[in-house]
Amino acid sequence: MTSRERFLAACRRQPLDVPPAWVMRQAGRYLPEYRAVREQHDFLSMCRTASAAAEVTLQPIRRFGMDAAVIFADILLPCAAMGQDLRFAEGEGPRLAPCVRSAADVERLVDFDARTATGFLGDAIRSVRKELGKERAIIGFCGAPWTTASYMIEGGSSKNFEHSKRLMLAEPEVFASLCSRLVDNLIPYLAMQVEAGADVLQVFDSWGGALDAATYRSAILPHVQRLVAGAKELGVPVILYVNGCAQLLEVMADSGADVLGIDWRVDAADAIARVGSRVALQGNLDPCTLFAPPAVISREVTRVLDEFREQRGYIFNLGSGILPGVPVESMDTLFRVLRGRHERAAAGQARSPRCG
Repeated sequence: MTSRERFLAACRRQPLDVPPAWVMRQAGRYLPEYRAVREQHDFLSMCRTASAAAEVTLQPIRRFGMDAAVIFADILLPCAAMGQDLRFAEGEGPRLAPCVRSAADVERLVDFDARTATGFLGDAIRSVRKELGKERAIIGFCGAPWTTASYMIEGGSSKNFEHSKRLMLAEPEVFASLCSRLVDNLIPYLAMQVEAGADVLQVFDSWGGALDAATYRSAILPHVQRLVAGAKELGVPVILYVNGCAQLLEVMADSGADVLGIDWRVDAADAIARVGSRVALQGNLDPCTLFAPPAVISREVTRVLDEFREQRGYIFNLGSGILPGVPVESMDTLFRVLRGRHERAAAGQARSPRCG
């Protein structure tokens, strides 16, 4: 079984001897080879230059051999394509302008053609596929309606989401209109990625944990369901990742996604008991574990693998993105533990008696 076959089987809840693995933000600043490319480009130009995006996508695969490559991009690229000015200030995060806070602001947004406005992303995926062949899976992605909308409304990151929640509560029709416009554009954006070679699509709801379950179900879930349904019509599995999702598991399972990505705050047994019979699960090692000594990393990776051992359909991952200062040696340790599982499983199969 190839890495790609293993990854797709896990998404479809098919039985496996060992789980596939990848790491969110696995192409990033913790790698010296990434920093070398970054010295030649600002962040957005890296995203928009297909050769650079493909190169940094492939770097962790070459070094660690993950089962899947997640294409290097940013969830806010569609916001720029829809007419907002998008900038990344060093140490400050993204800035978007003008903010979208009224019906007139929503009306001014542009519906974009993914193949022309974001064709660089498709080109990057095709380059990655050329190097990987059919051996490993490629993950395409987009932001979820709530997370993407909140960036557009707030004009950047937020702790409390005052403007976003005010619009959602005080002017629900305007908020729903914004989410609908986003989904209308995100489905073709995901289609372009699948056409270019993506095998799996992940929807990132980075700020979903800011909402209670009742609010998420009433105001956000219908838009997520439409986005997920549109993505699944493309013939690929869909992963829904929500950071801070402990209160949202049942709502997430109602999204229609094949896989739920859970963070490190969610107990594995609780997630399996609540939704594990309905969906595959992905996660959920605390990213800060990778700052610990190798023996601790080995212990914690083994613990997570053991806790999800009985889950039919499981993908190992961190509970959030890898942090920039993580030592490369820590990732070596993590994937050494994972490779050990694969080697022991293969040895066990070789010793099993054959029939016929």
